[in-house]
Amino acid sequence: MKLVVVGQTPPPYNGQAKMIEIMLDALTKRYDVRYVSMSFSDSVSTAGKFSVGKIFYLFGLIFRSWRALGLGRKYYLYYPPASPNIVPVLRDLFFLILVRPFCKGLICQFHAGGISIFAQQHPFLRPLMMLAYGRMTLGIVNGKSCPDDPGFFRARVTAVIPHGLDLAVGGVEPKLTNDSICRILYVGIHTHDKGVFTILETARLLVERGVDFKIRTVGRWYADEEKLRFLKMRDEYGLQDKVQCVGRKTGDDLWREYANADVLFFPTKYPWETMGIVQLEAMAHGLPVVASDWPGPRDVVVDGETGFLCSHDIPESFADKLELMVTDAELRTRMGEAGRERYKSMYTVECYMERLTKAFDELA
Repeated sequence: MKLVVVGQTPPPYNGQAKMIEIMLDALTKRYDVRYVSMSFSDSVSTAGKFSVGKIFYLFGLIFRSWRALGLGRKYYLYYPPASPNIVPVLRDLFFLILVRPFCKGLICQFHAGGISIFAQQHPFLRPLMMLAYGRMTLGIVNGKSCPDDPGFFRARVTAVIPHGLDLAVGGVEPKLTNDSICRILYVGIHTHDKGVFTILETARLLVERGVDFKIRTVGRWYADEEKLRFLKMRDEYGLQDKVQCVGRKTGDDLWREYANADVLFFPTKYPWETMGIVQLEAMAHGLPVVASDWPGPRDVVVDGETGFLCSHDIPESFADKLELMVTDAELRTRMGEAGRERYKSMYTVECYMERLTKAFDELA
């Protein structure tokens, strides 16, 4: 198997970048792999946004990809399609139309879903999108609930391959607390579509019900205006002592947040959600997950067994399940243990790479 991987590794520390880094580490030990770094953005706040510098970078990326592929069409091209927004989609079209003729086949892994929906919403771009993505050799999605982007673009083979992580759980000493307050954790980009304002609405309901809890949110803000609106709402609801934003954390600092938490709260309604690896991190740490009944979480959370799935647009639904979690420590423990077993059997790097290399070997 000869493979040219075009993709971004951290930073920024998002799910796609983390998974490409993990994949590269494993694939280079097994195949003839050439890596072409694609770093259009170094933070979540600049991702998907236009700048003149990105145009020059795109031309450089194309030339580096041509050089890596070489002559003779011997290498497959691995490429992660962008989220379905106009600027990154146009970038993909320009890149793939110029680079694809030099590869043996195209492998697309849809870390962000919905590019097929974008094509239906923009019929004037659909011919170019079919030229860029159409009849790809292999299309990879993270779960059965994700949009069937490979099917829309008539992929020759479609594979469902969920992400996998290896975490050194227990290697970090948590900062132990002396109280019995239930600690609820959110980890991810701080933006409306990831559900950060739903966190406030849910917290307000829990306070009204007399539930004792603390919520900590970990991650960067996507936009300053959203941060200001969030803080204003938190003050208006009187939640300053209940909801604390602690910024982005990585490594041991992040694992300590999981170690100190009791429940992961993942109220995403991100239109292009496909997985949410924070759920895997939580399950590895033995945390139950309360998440949206939404593509991505539907594949990870076993409702009533490893956590709960709730209606994404009804804060009362989240409040009901979180109240149950807060008041029933035995339930939290039972669901957390079930989640950890599910993680170990389905979502480790070994599981991920076994599925991925099987798909690649069948191509070879």
